[in-house]
Amino acid sequence: MPAAKPVVFLVDVDNTLLDNDRVQVDLKEHLVENFGVACRDRYWAILEQLLVELGYRDYLGALQRYRVEHPQDIGLLSMSSWMVDYPFAERLFPAALTVLERLRGFGDTVVLSDGDVVFQPRKVERAGIAEAVGGNVLIYIHKEQELEDVARRYPARHYVLVDDKPRILSSVKGVWGSRVTTVFVRQGQYAHDAAAVAAAPRPDVTVEHIRDLLGYDVSALLEGGRSMGAVSAGTLTRGDTMKATTTLHELGQSLWLDNITRSLLSSGTLRRYIGELSVTGLTSNPTIFDHAISKSADYDTAIQAKISEGKSGEGLFFELAIEDLRQAADLFRGVHERTDGVDGWVSLEVSPKLAYDTASTLAAAKELHARAARKNLLIKIPGTPEGLPAIEEAIFAGIPVNVTLLFSREHYVAAADAYMRGIERRIAAGLSVNVGSVASVFISRWDAAVAGKVPEPLKNQLGLAIALRTYVAYRQMLDSPRWQRAYNAGARPQRLLWASTGTKDPKASDILYVKGLAAPFTVNTMPEGTLKAFADHGEVGDAVPADGGDCEAVLGQFAQAGVDVQKLAATLQDEGAKAFVASWTELMAVIESKSASMEKKAS
Repeated sequence: MPAAKPVVFLVDVDNTLLDNDRVQVDLKEHLVENFGVACRDRYWAILEQLLVELGYRDYLGALQRYRVEHPQDIGLLSMSSWMVDYPFAERLFPAALTVLERLRGFGDTVVLSDGDVVFQPRKVERAGIAEAVGGNVLIYIHKEQELEDVARRYPARHYVLVDDKPRILSSVKGVWGSRVTTVFVRQGQYAHDAAAVAAAPRPDVTVEHIRDLLGYDVSALLEGGRSMGAVSAGTLTRGDTMKATTTLHELGQSLWLDNITRSLLSSGTLRRYIGELSVTGLTSNPTIFDHAISKSADYDTAIQAKISEGKSGEGLFFELAIEDLRQAADLFRGVHERTDGVDGWVSLEVSPKLAYDTASTLAAAKELHARAARKNLLIKIPGTPEGLPAIEEAIFAGIPVNVTLLFSREHYVAAADAYMRGIERRIAAGLSVNVGSVASVFISRWDAAVAGKVPEPLKNQLGLAIALRTYVAYRQMLDSPRWQRAYNAGARPQRLLWASTGTKDPKASDILYVKGLAAPFTVNTMPEGTLKAFADHGEVGDAVPADGGDCEAVLGQFAQAGVDVQKLAATLQDEGAKAFVASWTELMAVIESKSASMEKKAS
């Protein structure tokens, strides 16, 4: 037997790390949709019967028993595939994997679960839980009856058991006594069974969410039963249990990541951002892809494979981009479904060379959306005068659009009008009006444009003032009779998105355009560094006032300082379009250079 460790953490899975109640809801909905209500009810009756017989829900066993009753229903054969291929990672509770990582810093961390020998291990693996605990996974029929085996495999002087079921916590406490600290996570159906909770002895520690353990002093847990008297009523010393990103999300603002790379996907980083930092969407642009492809070898193998297929240039790039964005879209699919299409979007931009070509922009938008084949993918179209008709036509065609390169209230209003014209045409044609859209207003470039040209008190104030002025127009649009008629027909509002929110001035706060733009029913898409900075030391104050606060007074001061915001907005939009074209040209050159080098090596 291995030597006893000072502490071993034992962590449950269902409704502790992963929202199993939601998995069950999805399963029921799938059964009804594909097999009918009667099938769902009978399958669930069998499942509950197996729970009584076996002590756990045997999902595949229930399916096999149902099949015995209906031997000619060959459609049931697809159900097992649906079950084992279910996207369990999308059902992890926020910060679940981060909690496991933190616990592992203090001692061995082991998954301790009940379940069958196929479905439960598959769930643990596909959710990324097995990897997060270094493969330390124990799955029993009745885990509370196997404590001797647990202790033999993972001997420790003290255990910390984290579970959502009062019955399990009480049973283990009864056997191990002060040798175990019981942590009750109030998530899921069992945790909210008032009778069961009342009947069980009080656990040593109670938390509302698994993420709350990030804020607890874990060293206090290690003391276990020897120090529980000092932490009465199940409380422990704790710091701020909620990251600023989570607080901002709960205020009602969506946090999107303004970045994508292949390693961000393959390393699991994006998945962690979704779970830990409340990220609910993603944007990309030519500059982002230029940096991703030119500054790493992550895409070289894929480029080489596509060269061998005869691909090159823009065609090759869009295949790479679509591959990445499909993966990202799949990671956000759970968010998209949970919010009924409001959130969980990713964005792909048409070639920036088309910014002043209406017909070609529309054709490219239609082609890219069809190729991507993801309902939660927005096509980015610039809000230039030539782009506005393409936006209207794309919305009318049912293509979700992210309107980009907006710099002012007037730019935003024109984009919103284009969106609404497309929606109104769909209403008149009797088509579904559920077509998603965001309007992206760029912020930080305003302050960069006037840096050194305005009095010191106005430094880094222009971007925020423009944003607040635009927010007033946004609120007025949402409240207008025109938009409310569209809502009555089933339309969704086009959400306002804050873009270019990374601070350009190294002397300014690195979260300037996050803290200052907290507003419900908006989106803030942040560079990765800004997202991390806000999670690390951000704070959320009052939400942006609906009337814009003193933004007009501030803009008046800029006018007195000689800043013509209308003229500057046009300049910024033109410069932004040219900058994306420059990045695009550089990106095509990088792909061409890599392609030539690979072809030379191959020959």
